Amino acid sequence: MPIRLLSLPIADIRYAIRSMDIDDLIAFSLCSKRTKDLVKSSNRKTEAYCAEIDENMIRLELYVFDLDYRVEKQFEFVVREGSSIELQRGNGIEILTKEGYTQSDWIAHLLSFTDSRVLDLKITNVPSIAYLDTVKQLFPKCPTLQIGRNCSIELTKAAVSKYLSDVEGIYIGSNQFNEENHISQFLNLNLKYLHLGNWQTPCRLDSNDLLLANSAYLTISSANITEKALNRFLKLWMKGNHRFYRPEQIELQFRNEINCEEVLRGIKHEDANKDELYPYQQKSRLKRADGKELLMSALSRIVNFEFRG
Repeated sequence: MPIRLLSLPIADIRYAIRSMDIDDLIAFSLCSKRTKDLVKSSNRKTEAYCAEIDENMIRLELYVFDLDYRVEKQFEFVVREGSSIELQRGNGIEILTKEGYTQSDWIAHLLSFTDSRVLDLKITNVPSIAYLDTVKQLFPKCPTLQIGRNCSIELTKAAVSKYLSDVEGIYIGSNQFNEENHISQFLNLNLKYLHLGNWQTPCRLDSNDLLLANSAYLTISSANITEKALNRFLKLWMKGNHRFYRPEQIELQFRNEINCEEVLRGIKHEDANKDELYPYQQKSRLKRADGKELLMSALSRIVNFEFRG
């Protein structure tokens, strides 16, 4: 026998809502403004983990948490233009429909159960650079922006420009840097995190490029830079008394092993204690006249510079 849910006492309604799966919850919220408000007032811990833009299709991942804030369930929605969206769960696909809804309406509705943002925005491909305006309207802010390896340098620059003031970190998977679009214009971005990475096409660097770095944490994979250039970078850093240098850490990943003796040739340094977790890691400490320190760690094909003071 059907039960008129909305005729139940409010405590019973809230109990029923807390017992619903996310698909039932969203379907219920689409019935009316009241049901949407009831769902929002239930304070279900839901987070929009990732949104991926691929042409004009958006994949949105939602996480539902238990009372201890552990991931209880994970759902993926595929939102295209139209009044229906796909809910992918395991091997099954469910269709949710709301007459008159557009892609923008669906994204706004789904995000209304979260803190209204996605943690990670991935741009795999878009039909045109102008479509970034639509993306920005759908997702005004996000902590992390990822730009796919197949994105053009023009799209990469446009996406970075549009989100630079609204993100903490940017991951750029494409590597189409050249003399006209030099890598330095990305290295000098003022960010908390910057990751440049494309193993198929290593990033060519020199010592001056590293001196231009302006993000607190910089990771480059894979890096194409010689031991001689790294040596010059360290020597220039050692001479930079009282000079402001923003990075706190630079991590370079290589296809081949780096000769640390060549990197440190002619530079006064001291051996640092080896990390017990990585017995083969070589650590060296460099000290400047103004008291600033640099800890260089080398492990296999990774060189890490940690700046202190």
